[in-house]
Amino acid sequence: MRPLLSSFLFTWCAAIFAQLPPVLTRDAFVRMVLENHPMARQAALRPELGEATLRSARGGFDPVAAASYDEKRFDDKNYFQLFDAGLRVPTWYGVELFAGFQENSGDLLDPQAITPNDGLPKVGGQISLGQGLFIDQRRAALRKSQAYLRATQAEQEQMLNDLLLQALNDHTDWVATYRALEVANSAVALASVRFDAVRGSWRGGDRPAIDTLEAFVQVQDRRMRQQQASLNFRNAGLRLSNHLWNAAQQPLELQANVVPDPADLLSPATFQLPDTAITNAVANHPLLAQTSARIDQLEIDRRLRGEYLKPELDLKYQWLGNGGALNNEQGATLLGDGYRFGVGFQVPLFLRKERGELSIAKLRVTDANLGLERDRLRIRNRISERVNDIAVFGDQVRLGADMVVNNERLLSGENQRFIAGESSLFLVNAREVPLIDARIRQVDLEGRLRKAYFGLDHEAGTLWRVWQP
Repeated sequence: MRPLLSSFLFTWCAAIFAQLPPVLTRDAFVRMVLENHPMARQAALRPELGEATLRSARGGFDPVAAASYDEKRFDDKNYFQLFDAGLRVPTWYGVELFAGFQENSGDLLDPQAITPNDGLPKVGGQISLGQGLFIDQRRAALRKSQAYLRATQAEQEQMLNDLLLQALNDHTDWVATYRALEVANSAVALASVRFDAVRGSWRGGDRPAIDTLEAFVQVQDRRMRQQQASLNFRNAGLRLSNHLWNAAQQPLELQANVVPDPADLLSPATFQLPDTAITNAVANHPLLAQTSARIDQLEIDRRLRGEYLKPELDLKYQWLGNGGALNNEQGATLLGDGYRFGVGFQVPLFLRKERGELSIAKLRVTDANLGLERDRLRIRNRISERVNDIAVFGDQVRLGADMVVNNERLLSGENQRFIAGESSLFLVNAREVPLIDARIRQVDLEGRLRKAYFGLDHEAGTLWRVWQP
């Protein structure tokens, strides 16, 4: 028992703490999300649900074989023996074909049920010339299921869009906090080196003691910033772990030694979205595709309700034959000995129920179309918002890079003056702090720009396509 328990615990721990690559790139991360995340697997179930619904609706056109046998004997009398078997084949055009065989016998048989001694073969069909000629419940169910399949495919795309947007944003935050931590680590190292140099100068009599205190205060301030940056990085890693799962649907933990690739924070150097791209994005957006599929279902229901305003006019015809032809009986024909014909007619006098349901169906179609136009405009405007974000953030990133370079030049010049004895430690620190802030702000701007690109693909409904193999 103990070896079995140990083996189970080892397997469980190995699954939970499965080794991630030491550098978790964005491509590797997204691949893990699409393959193993529960929401990605849920999204994969949506088209399967649509296909199952379509398969069920197609079953309404399956041929149906039926057979029945009924016999009655009482008081030494053979009342009747009834046998009836046949095959019904519904078709898409509203015609139902039928072929069967009937054989009845008995001493007290109903005259209508009398058949030839060798049985009665029959072939025929039934058609509705009024209500149900162009569409009926069976055809409407199939067309609705086809529209539902399109809706489930669009729902899968939207679920993947939402999942990837959240995952990529969390990954971007993880990379940005790692870059900010690197800046904080560099600032602490630089302040520590300067403190050691100033303390050495003080011991040699070249610097006053107050300079060592100021240098030490800078070290303390940098360490406090470093602790905050480290906290931000660890918390970003925890948020990133929400998207990490293994193939056995067990959550993975992001180890402390796993780091991102800093290059994943970079965005395309140039960007231009033409109006045709916006038009195509709006036309193919999964949310709009779902709404369009819903409108198609409502339109089918409207047509069906309109069909109910027509009177029911059903025609039925069967060719009747003689079962003796199956045994090559002289003079017997398989079909042609007779026929059976029937007509059915029915219509409500006021049609209040039918007219009311048709009005409801029309109102639902109108309401859905208005919602579609509203969503189309909203998506177009959101795409334009992300385009504006990219333009402004791109300019800010370029401006921020120039500010970092200029602050580096100022600090370099102040260091040269400090070495020459023409400046003070206070002025050096005053130049260094803006440089550190500029570098951290630059990291934040690059992260916001990267998120804006992801947001644009998400608003256009194409984020999931970018990461398809």
